[in-house]
Amino acid sequence: MFTISYNTTFVSIELKQLSHIFHTTGILFVLLGTASLWTAIAGALIFGFISNFKGRKAVYGFECLFLAIGSILGALTTNAVELVITQMIFGIGIGGDFVLSPIVVGEFSEIRDRGKLLAFSVGVTGPIGSVVSAGTILLLNALNVSPDLSWRIVLALGAIIPGSVIYLRRKVPESPRYLARIKGDLKELENVIKTVARKDVNLDADVRDRTPVLFYIRKYAWFIFIAGFLWFLDHMVNPGGVFELALVAYPLGIKDLALFSLLITLLASIPGGIVNLLLIDRWGRKPLEAVGFVGMGVALILFFVLKVTVLKSPEGLVPLVAALILAGYHFFHNVGPANVSAAGVFNVELVPTKIRGIASGITVAIDRTGALANSAIFPFLVTNFGIGLAVGIGGFLGILAAMITMLLVPETKGKSLEEASREEEVARLAGNAEKQRGLDYEEKK
Repeated sequence: MFTISYNTTFVSIELKQLSHIFHTTGILFVLLGTASLWTAIAGALIFGFISNFKGRKAVYGFECLFLAIGSILGALTTNAVELVITQMIFGIGIGGDFVLSPIVVGEFSEIRDRGKLLAFSVGVTGPIGSVVSAGTILLLNALNVSPDLSWRIVLALGAIIPGSVIYLRRKVPESPRYLARIKGDLKELENVIKTVARKDVNLDADVRDRTPVLFYIRKYAWFIFIAGFLWFLDHMVNPGGVFELALVAYPLGIKDLALFSLLITLLASIPGGIVNLLLIDRWGRKPLEAVGFVGMGVALILFFVLKVTVLKSPEGLVPLVAALILAGYHFFHNVGPANVSAAGVFNVELVPTKIRGIASGITVAIDRTGALANSAIFPFLVTNFGIGLAVGIGGFLGILAAMITMLLVPETKGKSLEEASREEEVARLAGNAEKQRGLDYEEKK
């Protein structure tokens, strides 16, 4: 997550500079900013389905390989087309990691701290990646490194962390829930428990879930959709996606995009993530998600009101107030959806082990589609209707997302994954349904 945020921040800050260096306009400029989003959809589905049927360990670590290769090759590109291709490679890794990291963390975690461990992967490491990315750009600028060399150094450095953990991830044992509920390998399950918990156990109960995958998908389609849709709305509330800095900072009179990103992350995003870590296992996922969306919505609506009324004033205080409102947006974003739905909490906790890989792949694919949609819709709204209205629409969507959360999402804090997803209860229903079908068949005979 550090690496993904690092790269996303790099693209946000350097997009305009890269377009000048490579003389890109039109569709090629758009692809520079969105290439990783397109392939992340494919990466999520591929890694999700393989992890579901072949195991988490079968693919865990390969997503980091894509992240590292995309970063290194990107730094060596000589034209915009090559850079787009390397970002597409990077995007496959993004999709895979968004699927696998929450599943692995969630399936190994204890009940009492599962929420904070899932949130930690985004709430702390993500913003730190943004800080390091923006800080590296500022440092290289201060050292008067040429722009063409600077962006290459920043991009190449992004390969260090994913490259360093490929081996470590490949050594992570198979998920105990996959072994028990999908594969039914009790001997390997005993070995994993011994490795992780340092306890010898002898298992003889067959807990393999024989419920058909298609039955589960039909039964949980609503929860898969809700998990993906809330993540989708998270992007639609976001003012601009990868275009946010250029479209929001410049109108506020802030010319140094790296400094702007660094300040927003340090003063708003990281504090919001810390609040989430403190409350997610105490207060719950549902209220934090709702409060976060409300805070984001209110902040953006205030920005809209300020923009259409007094932001044109020559007084310097007005842009400062607008910047504070935007910081409030980022704070609540990390209190709520950035570290709940976008941390994979819902797609991990609301669906059974038997289809968790498939469900996560679909959820992330919906999420990346939202990021793509926002990257197209927000610039269109800004160009045709002004930044005030564009941000205001995002604000109202935030309020809508909070209402959906409170009305449609069950609370999962303090519950095992099996209890939170009701997988044993639903599996019994499936068994009874199968039994009834057998009885009906016998009656017909």
